[in-house]
Order: sequence, then structure tokens, then C-alpha cells
Amino acid sequence: MRVLTPVLSLSLFLFGSLASAQADRKTDAQLDDLFGPVKTVSTVVSMAQVKWQQPGGPTLVLPVWCRDCSYDSDGTKTISGQIANGEFSGELIDIRRDGDGRVTDRVFTSSSTGQVYRHEFLGPFGRTAETDYDPTTGKVQSEQTFAYDENGHLHDSLSVDADGKQMSHCSTTRAKDDTLLSESCSARNVNLEWQQTYNPETDVEHFTTFDESGAVKLTWTFDHGKLISFWEQPDQPHNQPQFGENFSEFGDKVNVDNFSCHENGQCDHFKIHYEYLDPTKKRNPTVAEWRDTDGNLLYAAYCEYQVDSAGNWTHRKVSVFSPELGDRAAYEEDSRTITYWDK
Repeated sequence: MRVLTPVLSLSLFLFGSLASAQADRKTDAQLDDLFGPVKTVSTVVSMAQVKWQQPGGPTLVLPVWCRDCSYDSDGTKTISGQIANGEFSGELIDIRRDGDGRVTDRVFTSSSTGQVYRHEFLGPFGRTAETDYDPTTGKVQSEQTFAYDENGHLHDSLSVDADGKQMSHCSTTRAKDDTLLSESCSARNVNLEWQQTYNPETDVEHFTTFDESGAVKLTWTFDHGKLISFWEQPDQPHNQPQFGENFSEFGDKVNVDNFSCHENGQCDHFKIHYEYLDPTKKRNPTVAEWRDTDGNLLYAAYCEYQVDSAGNWTHRKVSVFSPELGDRAAYEEDSRTITYWDK
């Protein structure tokens, strides 16, 4: 199914859902794109003074997923944050386990206030419940619950505020092979906000958003991988993107189709091509080029890496391109120190 670009953010990829089956679940270290028995990682990021920003869509320059972090010997994160001017800012994570060593819950404490601000409970497939607190006062702000199907796929999530009133409710149906068949979400007013469906037999996919009255706000349809229709209510505010206007088909994670649609029913189609230092695992992009349908290069990012024996990069140089720049320009340089648990 198409991956939607969230409003006011960039869609990231390369990492699977936290709600996958237990056998496929990644450790926290793996979710941070780290291989091997990583104990600590410490990163220094240097940004050049280059004005470059890609449009909303697939990310060309992947962020450093965790600047300064620590993990226990099974890859569970215990410290997460960033050191700046010699001071650590982030979260301290208290891991609690049952008699068999399985993580049952995690308590997150702010390093700056010393206040607990999140408490997660975990089951065999992922989070089952979460309570979020005000990081200053410690008062409950919201609570969430998560339920999974027999294959370990997340199929229901509910979020309520401190008074128990619904903030959001999402329901998901997946095939055994993890193909997303349907997903729908409602908001605080309990009305349906958006819905996405896919029929693998016909290879037809529909997406629709609704306004507060329940009327269709935006809708599009794909048939056999081709966009055949897009419609949006007229007079939508255009000073910010509308959810559903921008979406991507990642396919093999090498060649990505991105669509940016407009009120007049027309959609701009872009193609993004990735190459990787590790093409088998699709890790560490070396090339990310964003082109229009005529093949004109609009945006690009190029990365050079130094890697250690575990396959984790310890140094990365990033250069970028745009027509405004006219040529590649140095954009970012990162250095990481990684320590490992002795096995």
C-alpha cells in the first residue's frame, strides 16, 4: 500500500513496524540501525552552512537515529539523548523484566527534570499499554492501549486523555504476510477521520479523508499500481499540506514513486532512486536522487562511509545537490564512537 507522508513531516523508511510478529521484532539497537551487540554509541554531528531542503516525501538524508545512547546486552535501550556542551539531555530508561528475562515494562525519566514522563507495558508482540505524564508536574496527560492479531500485527490502538475521553482510535487489518488490507482512524469527536483499503485480488487501493461533518474531504484510488483518480474538496487551505496529498510507493526500497497532488486533481509524479553501501540489507544509502518524470535531477544526497567490523558506520560525509546550489555541496559530517558488549 502507499505510504502517506504525515502532515508537516517527512516520511522515513527502511525500518519495519514495531508491531511485527515476535520472531521478526527488532531490538532497540536494530531499530536505531545498529548491528551487533552494541553497548554505547556517541555521535558528533557537524552541519555545513548550506541552504538545502528537500520537499515533503521520502527522506534523502537519513538522520542519526540515536546521537548518544546505551543498550543492555540484548539490545534494549537504557539511555537515549544527546550530549551538548558537555551536558546530557534526554531520557533514562528503567527496564523491568519477568522471571524469564523478558521485558515487561519500561519507565522513561527526563534527565533534565528527573520526572517520569512515560510508562510502557510490553507483551510478546510489542507495547500493550502506555501512560504519558507531564514531564514537569507528573500528572497523567494521556493513556494508550494496543491490541494485536494472532500473527502479531497491531490491529487496534486507542488513545484517551486524562479524563478518559477519546483522543484517537485506529483499527488495522493485515494479511498473514503483513500486507496492509485496511486501516481507519477516528479522532476526539469519534467521527471517522480517514480510511485506507487494499484488495489484493483486484490490486485496487482506496484512500479517503473526512471532515467533521462526515463528508469526503480528499480521496484517491490506485489500480494495479497506477494512480487513476484524485479529488479534494475545493477551497482547502494551501498554506500547509493536507494529509493524503503526498504519498509514496516504496516497492523494493531502491526505486520509489512519490506523488504530490493538488486541488485541481492533478498530481506531480517524482521518482527517487537509492543505492546502498549494503545493497542486500538496504542499509546506509550512498546515493539518493530525486527526479521528475522527464529524468531531470531536482534533489540529491550522496554519502561516504567508514564502517567497523560489525558493519556499523563510524564516519559519514554527506553532500547534497539542488538546482539552486548548481553542484554538490558539503552538507553534514558525522563521527560515531561505538562500544560493544563482549560475547
